[in-house]
Amino acid sequence: MNVTLKQLQAFVEVARQGSFTGAAKRLLVSQPALTVTVRDLERDLGVRLFDRTTRKVQLTQEGAGFLPTAERLLNDVHEAVADLREVAERRRGQVRLVSLPSVATDLLPPILARFGECYPGITVHLHDANASAVQTRVKNREVDFGIASAWRSDADLSFTPLLSDSFHLVCRHDHPLAASTEPVRWHELADWVFLGLAPDTGIRPLLDTVPELPANVQRPRYEVSNIATLDGLLGAGMGITVLPRMAVPQAPKARCVCRPMIEPELTRRICLIQLRDRSLSPAAASLAAMIQAAAESDTAG
Repeated sequence: MNVTLKQLQAFVEVARQGSFTGAAKRLLVSQPALTVTVRDLERDLGVRLFDRTTRKVQLTQEGAGFLPTAERLLNDVHEAVADLREVAERRRGQVRLVSLPSVATDLLPPILARFGECYPGITVHLHDANASAVQTRVKNREVDFGIASAWRSDADLSFTPLLSDSFHLVCRHDHPLAASTEPVRWHELADWVFLGLAPDTGIRPLLDTVPELPANVQRPRYEVSNIATLDGLLGAGMGITVLPRMAVPQAPKARCVCRPMIEPELTRRICLIQLRDRSLSPAAASLAAMIQAAAESDTAG
C-alpha cells in the first residue's frame, strides 16, 4: 500500500469542503487532478470513501470512519515538520557539551552568554571533566562535542585545534621561586618538592612526552587527580607545580605566582573533539562555530 500525504490531504479537504471544486481551490490544484488523486486513494484502500452525485459529495460510512485517522496523521506530520523547522532555525533544542574545568571557567562563559542572546530557545547542558573523561563521554555519545587536550589518539574521534596554552610554574607567593617573574628553565625545578597530576588528566601525558624533564617532575612526590586538590596543596605550601596558563586556579590569585616555563617551551593544545561519523545538530554546530571563532580571535589577539 502506497498511501501518500498528497492523497490524505486531498481526501481530508474534500471531506471538509463537501465539494471537489472547493477542495481543489483550497489545495491550488485542478479539479480533474484532485479527482484522480482521491480515486487512486480509494483504489489503494480498496473501499469507496465518497458517494458522488451531480449535486453533492458525501462521505461513505467507511470514509467517515477513516476521516479522524487521516486528520490525526496529517496533524502529526505537520507538527513534526514544524518541530524540525524550529530546530533547524535554532528556535528550540538543546546542546550538550563537556569541557575541561579550566576551559569551562575561562573560555566558555562569555561565549555561552552570547549564544544565549542569539538563541534564547536553546538549552545548553555544560559538564566539566578531565581529559580522559571528555573523550569517553564524546565517544559514548553522551554529549554533542567536547573541549579538551588530546588525552589519547582515537580513530573514532576528530580533534580540531582551538588554541595553545603554554605551561607556567605555579608556586605560593612566599616560595623562593616566586621572587622573580622571569621565565623559568625546567632544570631549575629539580631541587623542589613537585606536585603532579595523575595520568588520567591531559596535563600529565604531555609532561611524560618530554624525557629531559627533572626526575622530581617525572615522578612527583604528591600526585592528585584535579586542579582543586592541587590548589589546596599549593596553598598549604607543600610544593610547586607546572600548569597550562588557563588551568592555573583563579580564586586565590594573590597567594600564587606564575612564571613562564622555557627550555623547552611546552604547550597544551586545546581541541574541539567530535565523533567522526556523527554530524552536529544545527544548535550544536552553531555553538561549536562560535567557540572556534572566539578561539581564533583570542589567538589572533
